[in-house]
Amino acid sequence: MFKRAVGDAERDVALMMENPGKAVRLMAIPVGFALLIAQINSFVDAAWCATLGSDALAVIGLCSALYLILVGVGTGIGVGGSTAVARRLGLDDREGADSRASHAIALILTVSLVLAPVLLILRGPLLSVMGAGVLLDGASEYVIPMFLGSPMIMLSGVIAGLLRAENAVRRSVAVLVTGSVLNLMLDPVFIFYFGMGVTGSTVATVLATTAANSVGVYWYLKKKMYVRPSLRGFRFRKDILDDILYVGTPQVTELVFINAVNIVLNWFVISNVGPDGLAIYTASFIFINMAAIPATAVATALVPICSAAFARREHDRAWDVYRRIVRITILLVILLGIGVFIGAGYLVTAFTHSQGSAGLRPEMVRALRIYCMCLPFWGIIPLGSAMLQSLRKAQKSALSAVIRNLLLIAFYFFTSPISLEAILWSFVAAEVIGGTMMYLWGVWAFRSERSRYLPREPVSPGAS
Repeated sequence: MFKRAVGDAERDVALMMENPGKAVRLMAIPVGFALLIAQINSFVDAAWCATLGSDALAVIGLCSALYLILVGVGTGIGVGGSTAVARRLGLDDREGADSRASHAIALILTVSLVLAPVLLILRGPLLSVMGAGVLLDGASEYVIPMFLGSPMIMLSGVIAGLLRAENAVRRSVAVLVTGSVLNLMLDPVFIFYFGMGVTGSTVATVLATTAANSVGVYWYLKKKMYVRPSLRGFRFRKDILDDILYVGTPQVTELVFINAVNIVLNWFVISNVGPDGLAIYTASFIFINMAAIPATAVATALVPICSAAFARREHDRAWDVYRRIVRITILLVILLGIGVFIGAGYLVTAFTHSQGSAGLRPEMVRALRIYCMCLPFWGIIPLGSAMLQSLRKAQKSALSAVIRNLLLIAFYFFTSPISLEAILWSFVAAEVIGGTMMYLWGVWAFRSERSRYLPREPVSPGAS
């Protein structure tokens, strides 16, 4: 997995152009495996912290939105860079692909180095506004290493995106798995051995992410990739930045907005049902993210491969791949959802085995089963978004996310004073509406784009 020859790089790019259906499958399976490892990492992270009591789980739930905002910035720029690079590769413009990869890396480093000190300075007021309350001291300590390591957290999304852009599936997976496995190993060391408590989990995350990024950087420095970015003598060019940000800006906006809204939603939960309610609300959703991994993996694979196909005007070919694989993916997500619903009582034991969190078990089981009701619609959100991103219509994906999340805020405003169960059912309702909207918008955008390139029927003489 860690060895790569020039011939491997050329073969991966050729497969992406010649057999997109096979390329999607070959990319989605290992990406899904890597995402599973990452979710297991989140699961084990929360399980370790559950031994510290329900407040530790609540701190993770409260601060997870901040972490995901950092991830979202990196992922968004990574998607913009990946789409731009893949389109250049689709047009056989290797030099253009190299320059776009260089710009994506330089851009995320610039953004992260500006953002990190601002977040460190403002962490106290920010957490207070988020409703930390009695959790403020623990949450403030928890985010310090996260904000210090934010350049590495953001860079990981760009490196992963650039690797996927040239169909370097095994290398992309190697980076993700390296980070996740190291995190699993380091978690108990920092949480228990060094006595850092819940803060130890975020220290482990930053160190593991830095090590994983080093693997990707090594490949680029040693010129083992088809695309070869370089920052030597680098200067930003507006036209290339525009190419990346045309997709990257809406994607960053979408991901950051979603997680900013999660901060607001968490505030509704913690203000009305307390830290225990927040622990139930956030911890049980880990299993929903696990069940949605097939959809996320397929969507991740579809973006660069469909982008290359659309650049070559192979619309029908891309649609055939998309339609068939989406159908199979949603069926798999539904089956996994049924399994989670049936096994909910056993699954939540991981978070309720300690004396300090055992009382959360009945409500956590109920919460998980309610979440399962929206799982198929949660799964089609990334699939619809992938189509829009591939068509360079990421702004429509962002708009759909904004509408869906504003709907969530409205629903939580009315349901949070009632009960946690009312909040959960309002989440289900909003995701059913939002998931349907995202997918249908993606289908509509494809049909609209394809119609622009269909050959026009000749008009017969004398026709009126």
